[in-house]
This record gives sequence, structure tokens and C-alpha cells, in this order.
Amino acid sequence: MLSTVTTIAGLISLVATLVFVGIQTRAVSRQVHIANNLNGTNGLDLCLNNVREIYFKMLEYPGMREHFYEDVPCPADRVERERVLLIAEALADVIETGLVATRRIPETESFEDWRDYSRFIRDHSPAIRDLLGEHPLWWPELRTLE
Repeated sequence: MLSTVTTIAGLISLVATLVFVGIQTRAVSRQVHIANNLNGTNGLDLCLNNVREIYFKMLEYPGMREHFYEDVPCPADRVERERVLLIAEALADVIETGLVATRRIPETESFEDWRDYSRFIRDHSPAIRDLLGEHPLWWPELRTLE
């Protein structure tokens, strides 16, 4: 009789432990999801802040935006060309980072949006397309973006 009571108490204890472990596992899973969502949001926010900084740099030089949004090729003037290429490299870096972040952290829920923006910039900027052709390994995500 005593062994039966001990066995039943042990089984009840085991069931209680398993229920508690299940509750803990569910809580940890929620915490991981929240942390991933936060990391994705922070990663995308960083990219958006960097894009904003590039826009401010474009504002300093009127006519710069057309080289990235309107299919206007790099200028022939050496100083202007250098300026466009430096901004193109910075923009390609930011876009590449955003593509990697949104792909690796799907909780950002911005993968398609960022891909659309990235594709638009690549397709409407001869300077960026030239850089991708000259340095295919520097921005692999942007280069191979479909």
C-alpha cells in the first residue's frame, strides 16, 4: 500500500513538473519571438536612419537624387562623378544591410517592402548598377535581387 501511494505521488509530481516545463517553454518561446521582433525592428530602423542620412547628403548637392531615382548616368565632371559614386557606395551598403537583416529576421515584416525599394534603386540608378558590375562580391544580395 505504501509503495502504491509513493508511486502515485511520484506520478503526480512528474505530471506537475511536465506541466510546469511546458508553461516555461511556452513563455520562453514568446520571449524569443518578442526579442526577434525587436531585433528585426532595430535592424531595419538603423537602415532607415542610414538612408535618411544619405538623403540629407543628397540635399547638400542639388540634382543628386536624379542619379538614383531617374536613370540619370554619372556625370562626366570628375568631382561630381566622385560625389555620385561615393553616395552610390553608401546607399548600396545600406541597402545590402537591409536586405540581409530583413531576410534573416522575418519578424521585421518588411522583407517585401525593402526588396521593392532595393530593386527600384538598383533599376533606376546607373551609378549603382555600374558599381555592382565592377564589384560583384561587395553587394551580393543587391546584385542578385530578383
